[in-house]
Amino acid sequence: MTTFQPKATDTSATHTALWAVVAVSGVGNLVASVAQAPLVVNLATGLLTLAALTALGIRHLSARRNRA
Repeated sequence: MTTFQPKATDTSATHTALWAVVAVSGVGNLVASVAQAPLVVNLATGLLTLAALTALGIRHLSARRNRA
């Protein structure tokens, strides 16, 4: 049985930018929660994090389908 070994890293700018958005918006959400910022700030940072993670998931699944 053969198994596919994916690349160790994906060096595309989009991939890197999406992970940066996840990190920054996640930290922003944490800071907004600790600082008891208005609900709108928490929702905005949370939705931004969710959108970036969704985009990363879609990219992963798309790349996986293209390899198979």
